[in-house]
Amino acid sequence: MNTHKLKYTAILLSVLFIGAVLFGFAAINSTTSWTQVWSVFGILIVGAILFNLWLFRLIEQREDEVHRRSEQMAALHTAALTLTKEIDLATVLQSVVDEARTLVKAQYGALGVLEKESNYIDQFIVSGITPQQRAVLGTPPRGHGLLGALIKTGEPIRVPKISEDPRSVGFPPNHPPMRSLLGVPIAFQGEILGDLYLTDKLNPAGKVTAFSEQDQQLLEMFATQAAIAIKNAQFHRQSQQLTLLQERDRFGMDLHDGIIQSIYGVGLSLESALHSFEEDPEDAKRRVHHSIESLNQAIRDLRAYILDLRPRQMGSEGLMSGLNRLITEFRANTLATVQLTGTDHELQELPQPRSMALFHIGQEALANIAKHARATQVDISLWCTDERVLMEIRDNGKGFEMEKMNATIGHGLANMQTRARSVGGDVDISSVVGEGTTVLAWVPRGSRG
Repeated sequence: MNTHKLKYTAILLSVLFIGAVLFGFAAINSTTSWTQVWSVFGILIVGAILFNLWLFRLIEQREDEVHRRSEQMAALHTAALTLTKEIDLATVLQSVVDEARTLVKAQYGALGVLEKESNYIDQFIVSGITPQQRAVLGTPPRGHGLLGALIKTGEPIRVPKISEDPRSVGFPPNHPPMRSLLGVPIAFQGEILGDLYLTDKLNPAGKVTAFSEQDQQLLEMFATQAAIAIKNAQFHRQSQQLTLLQERDRFGMDLHDGIIQSIYGVGLSLESALHSFEEDPEDAKRRVHHSIESLNQAIRDLRAYILDLRPRQMGSEGLMSGLNRLITEFRANTLATVQLTGTDHELQELPQPRSMALFHIGQEALANIAKHARATQVDISLWCTDERVLMEIRDNGKGFEMEKMNATIGHGLANMQTRARSVGGDVDISSVVGEGTTVLAWVPRGSRG
């Protein structure tokens, strides 16, 4: 039974109860005047009706409040989930201000990201303002007036009329008019990451009104979620930057220790050939031929590095097709013979993340062979057991001492192990100097992992 029906049922029961008591008493007491009975009955009925109407009005108001709070919590949950789907910092910052404006039903929103060790705004991300409006506003704000009040105190600020607040410094030319303001800081473990500013709260009729205390509480809860999302995006960016720096260092060392020294050696050999042209033409000819071969090898090494640096995706064709594409490019850059064995139909039900892990392990292994192994034959085999899908990559290259594996392919091994272990698998590497190297990777086949 809904509240509306319950209200009228309560009024009807009140009338029946009062009538039963009053008329029952009058029937027992014969001296009672029926005129008086009807008068008292009318007064009691009016009082009962008014009381019930007042009581159920309070109940309906509480129900409306509970419903509104439930909707707000659901909207807060949805907004928080939206933030967790992004890891790019710029996208997260824009999502924070967009979701905040939608959550509190504000016409305009902005997120001010502060400079490090400063009370001035470094980035000012807006929402609700068109690109055309933004283009004519000029320089973004730095944190004066009411914006600066929030920065300095670190406490939420709620202003019903911006123009009447003594801290306001007005708006620049071409700025859209704004009347009410709500601002809260975004803090993570005591560190202020930025400040959220919302202006012009819109009521259900679409008219501007002041922000309420509930709006402030809701925005403060959202700011807590936003702080986690922003910090997570910052950590992701720092991790990417660190990985890029490590990759640059590795690439630089590999070039210096390998290709650059090879080219330097070619230069010395040609210089010696130049001096021996008259005295020993055959030796000079031999040195030139050797230099040409060394330069060709340096070109192949450079191609191998380009092969390693070029980003690839497996595509939608499946693991075997993706590996075939890698092999085609590997052959073109190394002139080595590659044999791939395995059946595609056994791999069709393998979940995409596990297929991608094997694909990237294959990519890393081929890149290591191209750079280090000097192999002429590579065999790649894929097969399945009841519980695992396995991939073996075997080359006939120069191999290396297992004790020196970290120095030889340490970064590549870490990449392959990370790929495999992220889906519940692993990688094992074995190598014999002068005989070649074998990489054995596996991932779970069934639902585990």
